[in-house]
Amino acid sequence: MILPALCGVLLTLPLAAAPAPASPEAVIEPVPVSTQPVAAPAPQPLPEKKPAGRLGAARKSLKLIVYGPQGGVLDLERFLSFIGRADRSANADQKLSGIFVFPPGDPASAQRPVLEQKGDLIVLSWEKLPAAALSLPWPVAEDGFSTVWADKGGAGYSDGDAVFLNEELAITQYRLFKESLRKRTTDWSPLYKPGAKARKTAEGAQALMAAAHAEKGGAARARAFDAALTAVSLAWQKMLFEHGLQTALGSKRKGGLRFGLTIDESIFKRLDHYESIISTIKRSGANWVRLVFRSNPDDFTYASMRSFTEYDSLVAELRGQDLRVMGTVLETGQWPRAMTPQIYAERTKNLVLHYKSQIRSWEVGSEINGDWLGGVSAPMSPDQVYRIYSAGAAKVKELDESLETVATLYWWDGTAPDAEHSFSGWLKRYSRQGFGKSLDVLSISLQPDDNPVGMALETIFERAAAEVPAKSLMLGNLGYAEKDKLQGYWWLRPDDADAAREDLLVFSTTASCAMPSSLCGGFWWQTLEQMIPSKKRTTGLYRSYMKTLEQLGR
Repeated sequence: MILPALCGVLLTLPLAAAPAPASPEAVIEPVPVSTQPVAAPAPQPLPEKKPAGRLGAARKSLKLIVYGPQGGVLDLERFLSFIGRADRSANADQKLSGIFVFPPGDPASAQRPVLEQKGDLIVLSWEKLPAAALSLPWPVAEDGFSTVWADKGGAGYSDGDAVFLNEELAITQYRLFKESLRKRTTDWSPLYKPGAKARKTAEGAQALMAAAHAEKGGAARARAFDAALTAVSLAWQKMLFEHGLQTALGSKRKGGLRFGLTIDESIFKRLDHYESIISTIKRSGANWVRLVFRSNPDDFTYASMRSFTEYDSLVAELRGQDLRVMGTVLETGQWPRAMTPQIYAERTKNLVLHYKSQIRSWEVGSEINGDWLGGVSAPMSPDQVYRIYSAGAAKVKELDESLETVATLYWWDGTAPDAEHSFSGWLKRYSRQGFGKSLDVLSISLQPDDNPVGMALETIFERAAAEVPAKSLMLGNLGYAEKDKLQGYWWLRPDDADAAREDLLVFSTTASCAMPSSLCGGFWWQTLEQMIPSKKRTTGLYRSYMKTLEQLGR
């Protein structure tokens, strides 16, 4: 089901026809459903023994039965194409599939499985783990790609299991949705109060799940679970949207909530009307701006006063418009290979001291779990990046303990090259090495066309809160499709990037307020290009953002 682009429409959209809903009480405490797949006819008898070939004696394996949207069982090639990016849908490489296995409850220890075609079956194998949960990108019909999980009721799959994937994904996601709904209505501050439309949508998801379980098997059963998964996704979005709206409007700390946009170095091509751009940002309802300091290779450490000339004018105008500024010490793609902790600390020091009374928040690490920092051809190791970031964060606190430090991590658990760079893996490793010591706010960067989010949004924030429990969180970077033609994973509709951007911006800005320990956030990355492309023109994306902030009480 499509999430409408405008907030008001979203809250009133009815669910597609479904079996008669249960009572409202049943939505809060639904009747449990089995997490074990009900027997359904497989395309051929399942083999009794572990397949030969690359698997080897030390590996464990399971059989995947996946039905496509047309009703047939998918072979490995068509399965990888079905869950793949738009620019990799043909001849898809399983190493780029986004499929990972991990010990149940420990996504930081994820590994990439081996996939093989054995007769009519797909065989997925892994090493060492006694049981494995699955994570993968999945195109939810009429909605878009989500990162989803299948975990056999939380226990994980064992060697030799047969997994009817359409069914298992719907069952797992529905269980996670129920857990979230129960928690938000009984153990959250502020408590979530489901509105009539949101409650009806949740009841519709429950009814469709029950109907799917009643199907006897085969393609019809898979289609029924696919329809239920779409309903679960819509119900989850409605819940997070509505709870975010309630949180923002009822917050006792409204002045502390952040709704921000971004000014990157492309502003230097438009300095003749920077005042107009900043006025337009202010008019949107935003109260924060991320100001990205360019790399400035001729004076990388900003030792010369001449390096500040243009920025001085920008900062003065931003503060004059009563916009608070988060200064980005260095954008993630501009880290030079020769960077050292000493050089970064010096750059940080000079920026902070120059704007100490005007910029009170500093993003000292931008997407520091990426594998491109220092250059794609020869990037720095995670340990090198962490030491450099730590030197910058410590320098800010050394200069003024009251200054705020922000670090941004990039969500790409399904598409990172390894667990070491993944959001969960990086955070688990470095939180145990003192990552939170000089940190005030952990910011999360989402780029759903490269790394699907969807139903994973709440889980992403929960994992972050668990690793740095005393820190504030926020949605610190958001974007979708740098160009008009989508190359990655689609949202809303594969052929309409503009509509997808609006939908994501409206939903994510609002839902971010319903996340644990959240300051809200936003900070659309391509603000200047995609929202304010010229002095006299704003786009539909800008107008949707303005409308969203109005509904959030800005």
